[in-house]
Amino acid sequence: METAVITIQQKFGTQLHNIICKKVGHQDHCHDIMQEVYLKILLHLPKIENATNTAAYLVQLTNNTVTDFFRKSKSLAEKDLSESVNTTDIVDPNDQSLQLADCCLRPMIESLPDIYRDALIRTELEGMKLKDYAQLIGISLSNAKVRVQRAKEKLKTIILECCTYEFDRYGNVVDCVKNSQGACCNK
Repeated sequence: METAVITIQQKFGTQLHNIICKKVGHQDHCHDIMQEVYLKILLHLPKIENATNTAAYLVQLTNNTVTDFFRKSKSLAEKDLSESVNTTDIVDPNDQSLQLADCCLRPMIESLPDIYRDALIRTELEGMKLKDYAQLIGISLSNAKVRVQRAKEKLKTIILECCTYEFDRYGNVVDCVKNSQGACCNK
């Protein structure tokens, strides 16, 4: 049994490692997932030995392990986020960024053409899935995706015309100042 695993590792280890690292992009995670793959190889060794195409079986096993990793990471991140959000935190009413978002964002969205406004509100603000939105209004899923994308582009244009933004080197907004003609931000 050990020799079979060693043979698999020698024959396919580099290929499987490259598949994982290409998808994950983080060396530590890559090694962790590779360990999971080796564990699954040990658990499924009889199936692997009987497979008609061992390479294809191992690639599929590796892809499934990567998918499991991302699912697990997503659920852990959501759990950490929900635990870190303290519902008793009081929002500072004098926070200018919140006032800007409150007074500006909704009117900006409302200024979009009807089809884009509806698409953006339903999918982004109300959390409706694109598939459900497409069925609701009777269009294809790809058309719904395009509509939401166009709505985001139009909203971005409106936002960038309204205010002047300063970004850090990572692309994060660090400052926002209303333009002098910024009538778009009136309450």
